[in-house]
Amino acid sequence: MSAVDLTQSFLGAVFSGQLEEALALTAPEARFISVSPRDSAANPLHGTFVGPEGAKAFFGGFGALLEPGDFTVEAAFGDDHHAALYGQFRHTVRATGKPFVSDWALITRVAGGKLTLYHFYEDSDALTRARA
Repeated sequence: MSAVDLTQSFLGAVFSGQLEEALALTAPEARFISVSPRDSAANPLHGTFVGPEGAKAFFGGFGALLEPGDFTVEAAFGDDHHAALYGQFRHTVRATGKPFVSDWALITRVAGGKLTLYHFYEDSDALTRARA
């Protein structure tokens, strides 16, 4: 399975509520990063989350902060070990009810049929404004 196929399978499982299926595609050393690998009081999704338990915390934090909405993949490309996807999303911040709209990009790395890197990029300023 190519890195693109594995990444799309992972995202499909996450967005359909089948987190255990997604975690089965995660290597023990996998790193999950949203924008910045450093923790930030300004953005609870920033930081580095490691392994299946880290992925569970990462996506649990996402669900606590945001009501998922539209998530569009405009394009996906890569090879056997790397994938790049990009598109747009529109979620809602649970605490404020405000929309969080952003272009996004995702870079993944795969080894041994498992995700070893999931690095998501979004407009952090848009999230800050939506949380205010």
